Amino acid sequence: MKRGALAVLAVLGVLGVLVQAQAPDRSKPPQSGPPPVLKLPAIQKRTLSNGLRIWVVERHEVPIVQVNLVVLSGTGDDPTGKFGAASLTASLLTEGAGSRSALQIADAVDFLGADLVTNSGSDASAVRLNVPVARLADALPIMADVALRPTFPEAELQRQRAQRLTQVIQARDDPPSIGQLGFARVVYGPTHRYGTAQAGSAQTIQAFTVDDVRAFYKLAYEPSNAAIIVVGDVTAGGVQPLLETSFGTWQGGPAPRHTTLTAPPLPAARQVYIIDKPGAAQSQVRIGWAGVARQTPDYFPITVMNTVLGGAFSSRLNLNLRDKHGYTYGAQSQFDMRLGPGPFVAAAGIQSDKTRMR
Repeated sequence: MKRGALAVLAVLGVLGVLVQAQAPDRSKPPQSGPPPVLKLPAIQKRTLSNGLRIWVVERHEVPIVQVNLVVLSGTGDDPTGKFGAASLTASLLTEGAGSRSALQIADAVDFLGADLVTNSGSDASAVRLNVPVARLADALPIMADVALRPTFPEAELQRQRAQRLTQVIQARDDPPSIGQLGFARVVYGPTHRYGTAQAGSAQTIQAFTVDDVRAFYKLAYEPSNAAIIVVGDVTAGGVQPLLETSFGTWQGGPAPRHTTLTAPPLPAARQVYIIDKPGAAQSQVRIGWAGVARQTPDYFPITVMNTVLGGAFSSRLNLNLRDKHGYTYGAQSQFDMRLGPGPFVAAAGIQSDKTRMR
């Protein structure tokens, strides 16, 4: 027994020495390894008979394919007084198209094991199809109906209107939403497109008609103002005939002229705005102003700089306010780069008793 105990102690002693020898040296940061090799897939660029641009990226790891029809008009192109037109138009595309109703479109897409969604951002709108490659030929005609032959039923417009007005009411009771919308309004003002939510305001949402939606669709959804990006288990030669069948007959005029959105002038002195929300558990703090457009030559240096400042969980803002002081669950900063100078904002929800003006 004594020999066994001694042997165990000897082994434990050796293990202790080894563990101590292998312990990391925490007195200095570890050395960075070599950067990983970036291998970007090839983009094959083609054109349909009507001039619609096609970009194909072959990825054969799994038998699915993503097809995105991107229209280069978004909420930044909303007409003055009709903010929310692009967002509402995109939402209504799947609410009736061709000979199908909204429910029939949803059933047909589900039967194919596919996903078909539409959305609109500041600079573009999109129809996005994700489908098993074996069902691509069946799904593309449905996607083409949604993109090229929407019917914009009045009943669906009324339903969308009710949903959006409800969301506006809910946002008025949500401190983060109040902070986000209030910041945009202070920086850009009520007449600048970036000063109002992408879905529009209660006034514009209430006033929209089917004719307004049709007018924006007719202006923006042109093959000369669009492109199709295909990524997945396909070949360019194999997918082009399918796209030609579904989208090659799409005809239209010249691409629309995009709205030029400029940055507001810088204020002469620091300005502080307070929105009182009684009972809020936190203070929603937003600091910033208009930033830069996406085409700025400093795009990459700015991106790296913001990653250090507040663009990552390990950034300086988050490490200071969250990890060091425990004032917030998270702090971040962001340059929202658009065709026009989008906002730069540093934001955090801070404990009310830790919020202090200096």
